[in-house]
This record gives sequence, structure tokens and C-alpha cells, in this order.
Amino acid sequence: AGEGGRRGAMLTKFETKSNRVKGLAFHPRRPWILASLHSGVVQMWDYRMGTLLDRFDEHDGPVRGVHFHKTQPLFVSGG
Repeated sequence: AGEGGRRGAMLTKFETKSNRVKGLAFHPRRPWILASLHSGVVQMWDYRMGTLLDRFDEHDGPVRGVHFHKTQPLFVSGG
């Protein structure tokens, strides 16, 4: 149970073919989430619309971390 006895609720569910998400990052200003996957893919989602915006297949192995830059239109990913 959360604060005051309240329980959390799922706001949005994102479907992906990989069942092993290794990392998540929220954009500081836009409604975007990065998901790093065991399959080597990074996905960018719009959490308000529930849509996949883009996918990046740049890694040969699992991607264990992702992070948006605070001021530039960049992100970093690592495996």
C-alpha cells in the first residue's frame, strides 16, 4: 500500500515483443519514455498517447541503461 493506505494503479501499459526491459528513462519536458531492452533495442514511447515513436537497433547485446540529456535533443544508451 502507498501513502495513506492507497494502492498504486497502472496508468498505461506498453506492449513490446521483448519481455525483458532492462532500463527506463523519462524525458525532462516531453511525454516520452525510453525503454532499453534485453534484445539490444531502445524504444521511445509517448506515454500520453501510448504509442511507439521510434526504435533504435544499435546494440549487439542487452541494453542495460538509457538516459535523456537535460537540455539537448539527445539520449545515451549502454549495454
